[in-house]
Amino acid sequence: MHERYTFAMTLAREAGALALERLKELKSGAIEIETKGALDFVTRADRDVENFIRTKITAHFPDDGILGEELAPAQLTSAVKWVIDPIDGTANYIRDLDNWGVSIACVVNGVSEIGVIYDPSRDKLFHARKGTGAFLNGKPLPKRKSLLDTPANLILALGHSRRIPLLIYLDAIRLLDARQIDHRRAGSAAIALTQVAEGKVDGYFEGDLNPWDCLAGLLINEELGISIQHGRAMSQSLQNGPVVIGQPFLQAVLDELSVLLNETIPQEA
Repeated sequence: MHERYTFAMTLAREAGALALERLKELKSGAIEIETKGALDFVTRADRDVENFIRTKITAHFPDDGILGEELAPAQLTSAVKWVIDPIDGTANYIRDLDNWGVSIACVVNGVSEIGVIYDPSRDKLFHARKGTGAFLNGKPLPKRKSLLDTPANLILALGHSRRIPLLIYLDAIRLLDARQIDHRRAGSAAIALTQVAEGKVDGYFEGDLNPWDCLAGLLINEELGISIQHGRAMSQSLQNGPVVIGQPFLQAVLDELSVLLNETIPQEA
């Protein structure tokens, strides 16, 4: 796994550099924007970056499977699968808002072993290998160890998918407000999960995410001792599902947020 780990870190930086190049073209009007849905945009940049990532993986590890956002899956019968989002936060990207990034995870026999998220706008590379900790640009990310580390003003990041009822998202906001917990919305699950890892926010809630949006970020946070209430099962199913994570001192709130999902989404074991 070490070879794949170092490869993934280099690949994420290279893919981010390519995305920045395409962003310059986008701002000059050289790239046409296509619409897949009201909240789901895709550009030629997405496909270019995903093709770049896939080509590199295939050249170095030809027997590995690949699951990405834009292009058809490849070799998913392989025990080793790469799960990639070339530009997570596309709606931000096409408006030159800086909350977007490259997300690369590597899953082995249904277990997330590698997670890398590169934030090109800030030149931040978040990375983790299972059992070895989580890092930012090569330096260990600190863990919060007790309730004594609880910040005075709690904040959760939220996301919303139109695949689930809007009421779940609104109920989450109401619940947080009742608990005097503030919320933020990054517009990119990958970037929001790095904010949890850095301690800039204390948790993340979204009722429906694709595995390429979150598997890398979930591993990074798991390595920091963040409670993963929902989301871990995606490494086995490679299907979309809810993500509810947070600092251990938020466990009661995470439980309450999970209740909001119970009628439509079963609890994970």
